Parts: sequence; structure tokens; C-alpha cells
Amino acid sequence: MVDESADPRVNFARRLRALQKATGLSVRRMEVESERTPRRRREDRLRLKRSTIAGMTSLERPVRPELSNFEVFVDTCLRVAAENDIALPPDLADRRAWDEAYRELREQVDRNPRRPAPRSLPERPARPQATISAEPGEAAEDNAQRPPLLRRRILLTTSVLAVAAAGAGIPYWFRGTRSPTAAAAGSPSPGTFSALPPGEGAYSPVGKLLSPPLGKDNPVWSVAVGWLRGEPVAVVGRADGTVQLWNPVTGRARSGPLAGHDKPVYSIALRPPIAVSGGVDGTLRVWDLTADPPTSTRMSGEPTGGINSVALAVVGGRTVAVSAGDDRTVRIWDPAVPRHGGEILGASLDSEVKSIATGQAMAVSGSADGKVRLWDLAAERVVRLLGTHESTVGTVAMGVVRGRLLAVSGSEDGVVRVWDPSGTEPADLGEPIHNAVKTVAIGTVKGRTVAIAGSDDSAIRIWDLATARPYGDGLTGPGTAAESIAIGQAGGRALVVSGHWDGTIWTWSP
Repeated sequence: MVDESADPRVNFARRLRALQKATGLSVRRMEVESERTPRRRREDRLRLKRSTIAGMTSLERPVRPELSNFEVFVDTCLRVAAENDIALPPDLADRRAWDEAYRELREQVDRNPRRPAPRSLPERPARPQATISAEPGEAAEDNAQRPPLLRRRILLTTSVLAVAAAGAGIPYWFRGTRSPTAAAAGSPSPGTFSALPPGEGAYSPVGKLLSPPLGKDNPVWSVAVGWLRGEPVAVVGRADGTVQLWNPVTGRARSGPLAGHDKPVYSIALRPPIAVSGGVDGTLRVWDLTADPPTSTRMSGEPTGGINSVALAVVGGRTVAVSAGDDRTVRIWDPAVPRHGGEILGASLDSEVKSIATGQAMAVSGSADGKVRLWDLAAERVVRLLGTHESTVGTVAMGVVRGRLLAVSGSEDGVVRVWDPSGTEPADLGEPIHNAVKTVAIGTVKGRTVAIAGSDDSAIRIWDLATARPYGDGLTGPGTAAESIAIGQAGGRALVVSGHWDGTIWTWSP
């Protein structure tokens, strides 16, 4: 942990964070908007990466930003504030004051460079690589005694071995009763996750790489899983605007990248034989998955802002799509009649709607102002405000636990929260993560309803929703944050698929 009183980076990061919050820009939106911001010296446009934004605003591991990154960050916030008539506090709205603060920071840091933290060494030499594939119990016991960074390297190597063993056929899922936690920078210390519930049996935490990146700077923003023609299917959406189908069990691509959107595909909802995708271009597209290759039709309506999230539900016997948009609306659409535009549920809200999920003809939404709302899709209205987070709620999910409909939300404040639409008090799952929660999903693992969350520290955590306790040690393998997670069933076992910032797609069968 950084000594806030001694390190000027912390105060500077706090100010940058305050500017971002005052402007209402999520990390995801900051990345997109930064590319639109003109440079000061007629240089090519610069797109800030999410890891760069996170480093600039981190209070635990603050960095001195590069000049170009600092200028684009501040200028993006000031531009968006001006375009949306957002009144910023005087100390945050003055670009000259920002430039002076940056010069002072640079002088202080360059005069007093931060000493690197001491590195801990393993108590004994690392075993040869061949021993990594020992019995699961032995590997877990051995890895538990290693430093976090070394444990992560072993996990990643083990994951690569699993992929090599799988080839193009059905993957070999690692089995064991315990596994070390993925220990990325900023991830929770050992012991944060509890052991499995008594008598739970085999648990497979290590994932399989389904797809490497398909290009540079092409994150997988969205993923959905289901069944199509008797086979499991994962539908993913990427930053380049394409959609693709995979068989997540065999590892076989069921289509090539399918063009449709002009900008990143932030969300996909799946109810075979159709899927609906929503993008930053402000459009929704209905995909006919039975066609070879799948085809799409754009839903009518002029784009009024980016579509951040879309979900499918059955209301009155018909399938409907529900969207959450930057135009501050929740809309309901009829995929069977794509020429009809979406109808606004209720009225426009106070801030951008960042996430939507459905269950039992109800929906829950999360907004940039941290508010979580419950919606009645049959009545086409908001039921009530469930509560708030301290920051943007970029992901929500709904599911049934012991006959009760529950919702789970994840926020940039690092909190994963469970909501009961009946009106009881919400409950947090675990301690705050201290990193933005990017994606949550609800599904079933070995008969238990669980919530799975991915966050900016690259960890993937699991909780048993019936007890609100951690389920196992989470899921390991990926080296970057999960931007999207979906969970389904294949062969009587849970199937988890995730899309990541580095463009990879991973699968698990926990």
C-alpha cells in the first residue's frame, strides 16, 4: 500500500479520479471518448487503454502519467463536460491549473523517484516444469507455499499445458479440491476465498483458452452462451464491431467474424435461434443463428446514443429485447418485427443507463450515477429504485435462488451487491474488491446458484448466493480483466465463458 501522505502520485490520482467522476465517464466510455479528443500538437489521435486509465487513477499503485496520456485524459473530460453542459468545480475545470499540477508532480517524482518494493524469493527452488502436471492435490499444496507472482506463472503454464493436451477435441478439464487464487497485481491476498462447501466434490478452477486475440486492441466486450442445434454455443462481440459463434466445449469456431456494427459490440443477448447485439454505434441487430453463416437485421430507429447493454425476456408469450443506452433510457423492442423502433419504458432517467438484465418479466438496470432500478416489463414502467452504489453500475444480472428472484450488481466502486426485488435490504458479497467490477453473471454449479464476477484486477470470483459465501477459489487462467462472463450448462456440468480486454476468450467447467 502506498503512503498517501508521502507520495504525490496519490493526490494527483485522486484529483484525476474526481475529474472523471464529475464528468460521469466510466472507464469504458473514457477509452472510447479519448480517441475522439483532438491532440494539442496536431498529433494522431490517441486511444487511452483501460490499463492506462486504471494506473492513472489508482490510489494503491499510482503512477506518474506520461504527458500524452495525461493531456488526453484531462482534455477528454473537459470536452465531454462542455458538450453535455456539465458544471465542473473550478479546481477541476481549469486546464492551465491541471498543466501546472502536472509539472509540479513531474518535478517532485523525478527528484524523488520511488524505490522499488523488495521482491520476496521462494523458500525453495522452483520445481522443474514437468512436475506441474502432478496430481492436483500435490500441485495445490506445493503452489500454496509459493509467492503470489510465482503461483500465477505456474497457473498460466498449467493452463497452457491444458490447452496443448486438448488440441481441437473436447478439452481436458483439470480436477482438484483446491487451487491457488489468481494473484494478479491488486488481487486479494491468499485466504480471501474460502474452501468449497462441505462434500462439494471435484472443483475445476483452471480455464482453457478458447480463442487467442484476433487482432491488436480488439477486446471481447460481450459474450452469451446457450444451445443451438444440439450443441453448446457461445456468441461473442468484439471491439471491431464483429460477432462470432463458437462451440465452447470442442473449441471449434461455428462461424467466422460476422460484420454488422460500425463500432464495438458492448452487449449480446441469446435466446436461440436468435441473438440480439447492441453497440456503441447506437444500434441493435437481430441475428438469425440458423442461417449459414448467421445473418443480421438492424432494428429501426435513429441512433440517439450508444447501446451499453441488451437482454432478452419472454413477456406475454412473446420474446422481447430490453436495451440500456447512453441516451438515459431503457427501451423495449420486438425482435420479430425489427422495423418497429423501441419504446421507452417510463421516461428518460437522470444519467446514462449502463446495464440491464431480465428475469420473470422483470428487469433490473444500473446507471452511471450508481442507481439500481427495478422494472416491470409487462406494465412497461419502473417499479422502484432499489438503491445505489457509489459509482457507475456497469453490470447487473438476475436469477432465482430457492424460489426467490434476486439481482446482482457490480460497480466501479469495487462492490458486488445482491438485491431482493421484494424490498429487503441489499447485501454485499465479500469485501470491496478495490478494483472496478466489470461483469457479473448468475448460474448453477453443481446444483448451487452462484454469482460470478470479473474485475479489473483480472480475478474471477464466485459466490454461493444461498449463503453469500465464496464458492471455491474462483477461476484462474486469464492474465487480463474479464469484460464479459456468461454461464450455462453442457453435459450436466456448468460451462463458463468469458471475454477479455486482451482479446482472448476463455472457458471453464467448474
